[in-house]
Amino acid sequence: MIEWTFDKSKRLTELVCDPEDYSESQMAKIMTQEFGEEFTRDAVHNKIIRLNARTLLDRPVPNIMPYYSKYKDIIESEEAVDKDFDLGHNQMVVEIPKDKLTILHLGDLHIPFQNDEQIQTAMNRNATADIVLTTEVLDCYSISRFNKNLSVPFEVEVDNAVRYFEALSETFPLTIVTSGNHDKRIDKAFMRGVPPALLWLIKGSILKLLARPFPNIIVAETPVLQINDAIFAHAEYFSTVDMKAGINVRNFLNEWKDVLDLRNFRLVVESHTHMLGATYRSGVKVMESGCLCKVPDYSVAGFYAKPQTNGYIAIVQKNGVTDFNLTREYSFPTEKYAPTSPTGVRFEI
Repeated sequence: MIEWTFDKSKRLTELVCDPEDYSESQMAKIMTQEFGEEFTRDAVHNKIIRLNARTLLDRPVPNIMPYYSKYKDIIESEEAVDKDFDLGHNQMVVEIPKDKLTILHLGDLHIPFQNDEQIQTAMNRNATADIVLTTEVLDCYSISRFNKNLSVPFEVEVDNAVRYFEALSETFPLTIVTSGNHDKRIDKAFMRGVPPALLWLIKGSILKLLARPFPNIIVAETPVLQINDAIFAHAEYFSTVDMKAGINVRNFLNEWKDVLDLRNFRLVVESHTHMLGATYRSGVKVMESGCLCKVPDYSVAGFYAKPQTNGYIAIVQKNGVTDFNLTREYSFPTEKYAPTSPTGVRFEI
C-alpha cells in the first residue's frame, strides 16, 4: 500500500499536467524510479481521482473596480460620442423656461472623502428636483503633489465616482457636472509628462469619460455655468472674511458679464471655499455652497483659516426667476477630524 505523502501527491500532480501527456502506466513507472517504491497503475489511477485540492483557478478573481468594470466597455469605447449641451454660441448659459424649476446643488464631494450619509440625505430631501448640479467630484488625492497621510489608490477614487454617477442617474432626470481645481489634477499630471506638442493625445476630461454610460448626466467644462438667472462658479477664491470669496466672484462676474455674454443674474453660487452661507449685494443673492466630504488630512496640515462647513443648497426658480424666499442653504454637522486614523474616510469599492 502506497502512503501518499505530500511530496508524492505534488509530484503526481506535475506528471498529470506534464505536456508529455503521460499514461497512467508511465506515471507509475516514473514514480517508482524516483521514490524507490513500487507504484502500480491502479494506485496512480485511484490517487488521480482523488486529486481534488483547491487551486488558484477555484478562487474567484477579486474585482477592485466593480462599478467601473460594469460600464468599462462604454467608458473606454472609441466609438462613444461625448454628450454636450445644445447651447448655441454660448456654452455657459442654459435657459430652461419652466413654471417651477428646482435645482439641487451638491458641492465639493472630494471623492474618496465623500460623506455618503449626507449626500444621500440631501438627495432624499430633494427627490423631486429637476436638476442636480454637482462639482468637485474627484479629489484626485492619490496624484496630488502634496504630502499624504493615507494610502488611497486612484482606482478607488475613480470607482467611487462611477458609483456616485450611477446613483444620481437612477434618481434624477438631469445631472450637470462642473469641474473644479481638484478634477484638473489629472490634466496637470499628464501635462508634466507629455510634451506640449503632444497634449492633443490626452482624451480630455476624465469626468466626461466616466459619465458616458449615463445619458442624463452632462459634464460641462466651463469655468462658469448659468441656469436662467442663477450662476454657478468654482472660482479659486479664499478669504478669512465670511462670504468674501462669494462676493469677489459676484464682482468678477459683474465686470466680465458682457465679455462672457452672460444674461442678467440674481443669484451667484460659489463652491470651492467649503464655507456655507448667504448674503445680498445690490439685489443679487450670493451663496457659498459648503461641502459634502469628511475632513481631508491636507485641510488640517495646510492650516486653513477656518474649519469646513458641510451642507448643500436647494434652489427654486419660477419662470426662470430665482425665488429668494424658497432658495436656501442647509447645513450638516462637520465630523471631527481623526489625525491618526483613516476611519473617517470610506474607501468602498
